[in-house]
Formats: sequence, C-alpha cells, structure tokens
Amino acid sequence: MLLVLNGAPGVGKSALADRYAEEHPLALVVEVDELRRRLGQWRSIGESKVVARDLAVALTRTHLRSGHDVVIPQYFGRRDFVERLAGVSRDAKTPFVEVILTDDDERIIGRFRHRRAQFQATDVHHPEADLADNQIASEVRAANQLLRTHAATHGVPVIQTGGGLEASYHALQETLKRTWWVA
Repeated sequence: MLLVLNGAPGVGKSALADRYAEEHPLALVVEVDELRRRLGQWRSIGESKVVARDLAVALTRTHLRSGHDVVIPQYFGRRDFVERLAGVSRDAKTPFVEVILTDDDERIIGRFRHRRAQFQATDVHHPEADLADNQIASEVRAANQLLRTHAATHGVPVIQTGGGLEASYHALQETLKRTWWVA
C-alpha cells in the first residue's frame, strides 16, 4: 500500500509515519524534505524541490514493486503530486490511501515553532526555515483549512491528532480497516 499522510506542517505526520513503520515490516517512510536536505547545495538551488520529489517517486515505485508498504508524510497543498503518487500506486497495482491529519490550529502552530526551535538549536538546516517567523501562524492556518476543505470536498478520511500519537495511530488503523482509498 502507498499511504500518504497529508497535513499542515507540525500536525504530526512524521511521528505517525514512523509509528506505522514500527508495526509493518519493511515499510518505508519516504520523507521528501529529508531527501531534499541530502542534495548538495539544496538551499541555493530551487530545482532541489523537484529533484527531491522525483527521488521520492523513484523510491516509492521501487519499494511498492518489491511488495512493501510506503508511507509519505508530507504537506501537499497542491494536488498534482498526490495525483502523481496515486499513478505510481496504480502502476504498481497496490492500494493508494490518502489520509489528512488535522488538529487545532494553535496546537499545530505551537508544535511547528517547537520543532523549528529544535532545528535551530542543533544547527539543522530544514526547508521549514524558508518560512519567516511572522508567517508561521497564517501559513499553518491556511494549510489546515485548505486540507479540511479538500477532505470534505473529495471524501478523504480525516484523523484528529490532538489526542496524541497512540490515539492517532489507532484512528489510522481504523481508517485503513474501513477505507481503501484506491486511486
């Protein structure tokens, strides 16, 4: 299965992806931002975004074809890359499931700011640094609203992450039991 965990920055996508992988042997978590960070001079070359996404697609395709799950935790505000991933899943003849993670805007903003401070304290350069401090709240709110609207419009399952990681993982398990969002 290809599982896309879509949500605003700071909502808990990566933690939930890692939790899923703990329970599913050889499931691969593909972090697009981490792939980008591994590219030489990624901060100064805009093309690094496209290259990282292409690498994510290649990894996903290969791993799905080998018979293993792939989880991609990423904020996708624009649908084009999600549709591209759905096509990869179809080509590999595996189920495609997109789930939108959401929470109270203020909690997401707080988690985003905390994680960002951790990156800065450890001198880790991350694509989140592209967002100015005074833009965080408005961007997170806008992303969260956009995804809620998409979920309502397209019937994409939504998981509330405010109850913590284990509650979110349980909700994901229940969602996967009742929903095979096959593209």
